Amino acid sequence: MSFAILRIQKLKSFADVGGSLSHNYRNRETLNADDARTHLNEHELDTNEKCMTAIRDRIPEKRRKDAVLCIEHLITASPEWDGWGTEKETAFFEQSKKWLENKYGKNNVVSTTIHRDETTPHLVAYVVPVDEETGRLNAKKYIGGSRHTLSQMQTDFAVEVKDLGLDRGVQGSKAKHTSIQEYY
Repeated sequence: MSFAILRIQKLKSFADVGGSLSHNYRNRETLNADDARTHLNEHELDTNEKCMTAIRDRIPEKRRKDAVLCIEHLITASPEWDGWGTEKETAFFEQSKKWLENKYGKNNVVSTTIHRDETTPHLVAYVVPVDEETGRLNAKKYIGGSRHTLSQMQTDFAVEVKDLGLDRGVQGSKAKHTSIQEYY
């Protein structure tokens, strides 16, 4: 059984955004990436500077000091999924982008990247959570503040890609994300 995987990270400062972008665009040493396969990565915006500019341009001038500026999404599937390296992989990433645009609005999905230089291919998306009705940053509207909201988001995403042979992960699991720094 292969699972659809969705993880989010709130980025609350431009330093957080910059750190994420430098990893995403391989501007710093990335121990878990294979340099020989980095050319296989697909960036919607071709430099981290262009991505940072797009994020800055989308963020309203007036905002709360503690506002979430951007939400980083990591979307992938189990390493053993039979779709890797096939048309299913292309469909998975296209459906993932469409799901993000439907959830947040096309204008809020600032940039996406597909990484193929790590063990398991994955999509990284940068979303600026602007509420279209108010014009303000409002991460809570989109991702809430509770585990239940994220759990529901993971369920909704799994429904979107179920036709590709992916199931939702174990609901209510107490599994915790382990950062790359904890491995190295």
